[in-house]
Amino acid sequence: MELAELQETWSKLSRKIDNQRLITDKIIMDVVKLKYNNKLKAILKYEGTGSIVLFVALIIVIWNIQVFDTVSLKICAVISIIIMVLLPVLSLTSIYRMNNIDMSKRNYKDTIIEFTKRRAHFLMIQKWGIVLSAIFMLTVIPVTLKIAKGKDFFAGDNNNLLWFIPIALIALFFFARWAYACYSKITEDARDILRELEE
Repeated sequence: MELAELQETWSKLSRKIDNQRLITDKIIMDVVKLKYNNKLKAILKYEGTGSIVLFVALIIVIWNIQVFDTVSLKICAVISIIIMVLLPVLSLTSIYRMNNIDMSKRNYKDTIIEFTKRRAHFLMIQKWGIVLSAIFMLTVIPVTLKIAKGKDFFAGDNNNLLWFIPIALIALFFFARWAYACYSKITEDARDILRELEE
């Protein structure tokens, strides 16, 4: 075999190996992306369910807007409506951003850096969500009482519910801590999946 033929054979073999490596890298990238997206689907499921519940509550409050006949009830209704719109929009947007990192256009290091930024933003939104949820709980109780029973919470019609507020806030605190820890763990697992790209 002459040197020219040997170089040609070597060149063909080298191209085949390079093509095989590209295909293998693409398959690995697709598997990592699938595992990553599946991990974040758990968060999306919970937040999506919460968003649907808030959307239904929003429709109920808006449908009954005429029953809020005092300034305090109107303020509570407006604050509740704003929070019922704000919470799902912020949360679902941050999940969408975290879930849609284009790994094919970034190297491993840039992907991890971008994910870390988006994860921090998502967790910050969750912390603000806890604060907004506490405010929401305080404003939605008078709104719900007026819609369900026609009673004005601020007029003292049903002040026997005052014991419920601290219990509800304590329950919210423990639930929020648990949910935040779960979300933090899920996003940490997603980051570990991305680290498989390094290998």
